[in-house]
Amino acid sequence: MRPTATGRILFWRGGSLWIGLAGEATSCHAHHAVQIALPFPHGRVRFQDRTGNWTSYSAALVPAHQPHAFEARAQRVAQIFVEPESRDGRNLQRRYHNEAIVALQSVTLEHEIAELAAAYEARASDTALIELAGVVIATLSESIPGPTTQPDERIARAVELVREQLGDAIPLGKMAAAVHLSPDRFRHLFVKETGVSFRAYLLWQRLERSLAAYVAGATLTDAAHTGGFADSAHFSRTFRRMFGIAPGSVRPE
Repeated sequence: MRPTATGRILFWRGGSLWIGLAGEATSCHAHHAVQIALPFPHGRVRFQDRTGNWTSYSAALVPAHQPHAFEARAQRVAQIFVEPESRDGRNLQRRYHNEAIVALQSVTLEHEIAELAAAYEARASDTALIELAGVVIATLSESIPGPTTQPDERIARAVELVREQLGDAIPLGKMAAAVHLSPDRFRHLFVKETGVSFRAYLLWQRLERSLAAYVAGATLTDAAHTGGFADSAHFSRTFRRMFGIAPGSVRPE
């Protein structure tokens, strides 16, 4: 299997950084996270939009749930994924929710991109790379006005419970009862607050946990079970649908 990515994948609460050498292009897919693609200095990435057209970018952002394909063959790229229900994700979604694939001004991020590239090439610590990714997110968010409404505390609590119980079955009705809502009200509020159904959000969280286990050295089967998937085939199908690639084509450093 030809690699689609070789590098490091780092996780923090509400996001992740994928940084390294890009390989084969992805197929068309859509995922829950906001995606920020930053080729190393003087590089370019290409995205295919929902109409099938490919466009080249010096830096780009893909809002949550936007269908796209990605290609940066043989180039080093930093990709930051931000969960849209996080504070940073909410800020980015407010700013870019009416757009599909957004061309970012690479000159605005020139220093941040150079810092990320230099840190990766110097094999900086995970903490250092995550901090630099945070600077990128802050730079893109700094001119965004604050929210006019606060997140619903019941849905925020449900998100916390999902993270705590990922290895277990989590029926919607049980989760609704845990936050004192009827199933129908919970279903409606969850979509309103996160932009995705409870089932789809749960699948995204399972996928991220399985990926973290795989990157840490687990087999695909063990990684699948860590996230609550029935088997590696279910994990692989879900991964391909959300990222456009097979998990086995990702080669962690």
